[in-house]
Amino acid sequence: MTASSPSPTTPSRDLSLDFLKGLAIVMVVFFHNIQLNPESIADNLFMLACNAAVPCFFLVSGSLFFSRPFSLAKHIRRMIRFYLVMVIWRGIYLALYHTWGAPISGSLRTLFSYLFLFQSMDGIETSHFWFMDAMLTVMLIAPLLRICLESNRNIIWYILATLILFNQLLADGNLLLSLLAHTLGKPTPEISSFAEINPFSFRHSNYMTYYLLGFFLHEQKNRITKKSSGLMMTAGLTGLAVVKYIQSGTLQWQNLHIASGYYWFSTMLLACGMFFFTARISFHQYAPLRFFARTAGTATMGIFYLHIPLIFLLRPVFTTYLAGYNGWLLNLTESLLITAIACMITWAGKKIPVIKHLFQG
Repeated sequence: MTASSPSPTTPSRDLSLDFLKGLAIVMVVFFHNIQLNPESIADNLFMLACNAAVPCFFLVSGSLFFSRPFSLAKHIRRMIRFYLVMVIWRGIYLALYHTWGAPISGSLRTLFSYLFLFQSMDGIETSHFWFMDAMLTVMLIAPLLRICLESNRNIIWYILATLILFNQLLADGNLLLSLLAHTLGKPTPEISSFAEINPFSFRHSNYMTYYLLGFFLHEQKNRITKKSSGLMMTAGLTGLAVVKYIQSGTLQWQNLHIASGYYWFSTMLLACGMFFFTARISFHQYAPLRFFARTAGTATMGIFYLHIPLIFLLRPVFTTYLAGYNGWLLNLTESLLITAIACMITWAGKKIPVIKHLFQG
């Protein structure tokens, strides 16, 4: 981005959204590169905070989608490109892991299902690709949400309330009922069965909640103070710690992930607080933050696809020489290193015609 004023047809990038994306992708790498102290409470809090990373991506995507001019033709082309890029990266993973010794099934049916039908394959680490599946799901429904917004905003409120009911309310409600059952010593109803009538009963409806919520946060982003957003983040992280304690009986890390991490109101509160907090950062005063937003924040697609192979390659080094120093600081340092390497590869890849599309969202 140059210092000159942007043209009317080329809006300037929102550095706060780029910074939030950069922060979120570092949190994703941190979450996948676990080199932590099991007995540490601080390490546990870092891992709990990372549950807000994926929701932040959907908040940003929804904020951009609903605040920009919409063209159905462009949206369809973007979905097709998004899908094809994912297929190509699946092929790249196949080649990489086969080179590294993973056995490859000779069945054409298995290969086709792996490449084009979102299926997994033994020996190839693509479990994190569920995020791309979820994003495609939300992108498919997004034009209908746009129509609802432009015809009657009350419909959007209704849809958002319905989504929260069948996601966050059911998750927190079941947790409260389990506490009540433990206190009374008697079984209580399992209200998750209420989801039988969920009108958005596909696998990734929770991420539509964040996508749609991004629009409302975008409208309020300049009205929420840093103090208020800080309180939201604190309350959200505290709530996640309480949920973790209820689930596992410990406030230490202990290699225990919080169950259903994206579904709690606390996660939503933490993610919303991060959205508002980054919106209040004065990027013109802090060159390092601007640099981070313009590098990591604009390379998240490449970092996402590259970080798992990089972790695979670097893990032997980390475990051999650094395992004795395991803790949040080491894990963060390693995660920033992996992010930096992925950023450089992405930067170089974007300079190559055709190949550049593999690194663009």
